[in-house]
Formats: sequence, structure tokens, C-alpha cells
Amino acid sequence: MPDASAASSTQSPNERRGRRFFIAGAILLIVMGLVHSLSLIKAPSPANETERQLLDLMSNYRFSLMGSMRSMQNLMTGFSIAFMFAALGLGAVDFALRRERSELLKRIALLNTLWLAAMTAVSLRYFFAAPTSFLVAALLLFLLATLTLPRTGASDIRIADGR
Repeated sequence: MPDASAASSTQSPNERRGRRFFIAGAILLIVMGLVHSLSLIKAPSPANETERQLLDLMSNYRFSLMGSMRSMQNLMTGFSIAFMFAALGLGAVDFALRRERSELLKRIALLNTLWLAAMTAVSLRYFFAAPTSFLVAALLLFLLATLTLPRTGASDIRIADGR
């Protein structure tokens, strides 16, 4: 793994800025996953009789999905856990790769940008303000990292030129 202190002196200002955006995006994905995990701790409590009936049906009415009996609550919980693991996992991978060459970070930032753009589109249609805000913020950070990181690291150019 490259030494961050030695590499930071040879990085261009754009590369340093792009790395900061990338690291901030990675941290935000991890925070988003952790905040989302809080929703799995406590079951929703109904505010009135209609909500009680709805929650009862969502939890207790089961239907066959390809031979397995599932409730709507099972599906919602499963997708919620998958969302949490996706954010935690991608954030952890991004954070682990934060010291790699800028060309690789730029590619990873682009992949994160595309994934977050799709997730934001879904969120705008189906979610509420809190997850949408996290997704938009992470999308902007990775988009800025993609636009700011150079195609080839400044240190790579200096080595190739012999300077």
C-alpha cells in the first residue's frame, strides 16, 4: 500500500481534492448504512386503528412466492437489510481503497456515481426525505470525485517523464 504522507506531497491540488471527495463519500455511505440499521431495531408502532390493521396484515398475511410463504413485512425487512449491507459494503470497500492510484479511484467513483444515481431515482419515487438526502449527498460527493480526480495520477506523470 502506498505511503499516504509521501504521496500527498506529489499530488496535484485536484488529485488531493478528488481524494477528499472520494473519502467523504465512502464515510457517508458507511454512516448511511449505520443510520439505516437503526430502522431495524424497533418495530413500527401504529398511531390509530387503521394503521394497526395495516401493520397486522403486513406482518401476518402470507402469500406464496415461488413456493415459500412470505408476508409483505418479510419482503420489506429483507430489502431494507439488503440496502443497509449495500451501503455499508460499498462504503467499506471505497474506504479500504482510498490510498490507491487516482486512475483506479476515478473508475470506482464513476461506478459509485452510476449506482447512486439509480438509487436516487428510486428514492425520489418511493422513499422519503431522509434516505433521499443521504443518497443525493453521496451522489454529489462521488460525482465531484469523478470530475476532480485526474485520469493519471500526478505522481505517475512525474515518474514517466523522469522529473
